[in-house]
Amino acid sequence: MLDEGPDVMFNVADLDPSDDTIEIIASQFFNKRLSLHSLKVGPEPKVIFSRIIDERCGAAFSSVLADLDGLATLSDDDSSRPRVIDSGSTVVSLKNGDAFSHLLVTSHECSFAESTSGHANSNLSRQDNTEVKPIDQASHTTTDDQSKIDGGSLFAYRIPPGRNAWKTMPWSRSVIASGFKVEGQLSNMINPGAPGFCYTFFPTRGGGVGKGKKWHRPLIGLSGDCAESAYILRPVESTDNNDDGSIDKSTKYALMCEIKCKATVGSLAVGYDDLYSAEQQSGYAKIYVPCYEQDKVLVFSMGSGEDEYIEDDGW
Repeated sequence: MLDEGPDVMFNVADLDPSDDTIEIIASQFFNKRLSLHSLKVGPEPKVIFSRIIDERCGAAFSSVLADLDGLATLSDDDSSRPRVIDSGSTVVSLKNGDAFSHLLVTSHECSFAESTSGHANSNLSRQDNTEVKPIDQASHTTTDDQSKIDGGSLFAYRIPPGRNAWKTMPWSRSVIASGFKVEGQLSNMINPGAPGFCYTFFPTRGGGVGKGKKWHRPLIGLSGDCAESAYILRPVESTDNNDDGSIDKSTKYALMCEIKCKATVGSLAVGYDDLYSAEQQSGYAKIYVPCYEQDKVLVFSMGSGEDEYIEDDGW
């Protein structure tokens, strides 16, 4: 029986498809740790193995299984790879039976922004990475030391390769983004914290499934919660041939856009159905952002970034 308390969010994986167990990975907010329980399935299910993945991750809020390596696009069908049972995400980019490479976790820390003058009007903007605040982009660590991390963070844990390595080996942790701060508005001071839930998704409905698809590594959506913004992170392909292997290249992400809401953003939704009577490119992701104190849901449609032309009389 699992006794983790009411502060737990979890996902379910099969880290060893050759045995008769499934694994439950839990992010524990008040206990400030990540835990794993291996459950033997059958007429009398029971926990036969447990371990702490990370006990210095801070207040672990959200955790989801993610394929940051693009395993779904590889031709090698390795039946020993970890498989998804339930990714733990309300945005479904990985289905039951899909391979995955990482565990994404948000550490929901209560750190306050130095300035509380408020955001500009809600908008979808692109910014250069060097100018983006409050997020420090693509910082990485494989240690348990959080002394240099200021504010809430988005972590990525790589599943250790090799049979049963997930039981004994460290799950190397990378910091995808950090520095999320709570905006000090009176309306969100009951349980302040940032960031909130994280998600993976693709710009188009087809995503990265199968050969020849444009998208392999997913985008990452992140609700800022009391940071009063939503964030979309894009994968960065490394061109450094001198990399010594100390950095997990699959966890390199940069800020694609920040959606400033001037309200608490607790959860996002992503869909691909066309919006009624709105100008849009069909089949691209629609991002739904709730602005709680404003009683609004903002909806943004992604696109190719190129103008579409209809061939008519040579145009």
